[in-house]
Amino acid sequence: MDPRGLSIRTMDKTHLILIATGLTGWLFLIAPAQSTYAFDLKDVASIGAAYMTHLSLHELGHQAVAKEVGADSSNMYLFVRKDGKFYPGLSTYKDIPEESKLPYAVGGERMAGCTFEYALQSYHRKPTTYNKALIFFSCADFVVYTLIANYANPSDGMYDPNIIRAETGCSKEVLLSLVMAKSLLNTYRVTNQDAKFVPMIWLDEKSAALLLRIPF
Repeated sequence: MDPRGLSIRTMDKTHLILIATGLTGWLFLIAPAQSTYAFDLKDVASIGAAYMTHLSLHELGHQAVAKEVGADSSNMYLFVRKDGKFYPGLSTYKDIPEESKLPYAVGGERMAGCTFEYALQSYHRKPTTYNKALIFFSCADFVVYTLIANYANPSDGMYDPNIIRAETGCSKEVLLSLVMAKSLLNTYRVTNQDAKFVPMIWLDEKSAALLLRIPF
């Protein structure tokens, strides 16, 4: 079996905490709510709900690709322990067409892009804690994921960024640059409602590119 999915395991937890804390503070400072309120348990619940939404949709992105390409015995799990290791989200399959490994690996991030677009529109209409947190998770998650995959677990075949690099030949630096550029552009869109572009990452076996879709 070739299990796949987002996992937090024996990585450098100190680095993960520092990265996540820094990105959280950065995004929450540049995208403040229009009204000031005390941070209470309701906000904690909203942030938790946003994380669950993002995590579930990320894994569903893998499952959608698996179904489309006819992967054998595709399954999805949340908060599961497997082989002594804990996984917040886990997608598995027994077999998948060779040419579908790359689309499967990027399926979670593409779904996160759709989640971000929904969260961004919702935030501009109503800047709630849930909408703000959903923006953060769908915007910053893959940056943290790529940093961890590149520098804490570069040989771990369970991580989407490592699979992407293996299938395309893309270097760590190129992939991280693309991911960070997309995240920064989306952050600009959070603070500038009139921004009329959507950044997208294009990857295949021959090239990688950061594209801007400009709706008319």
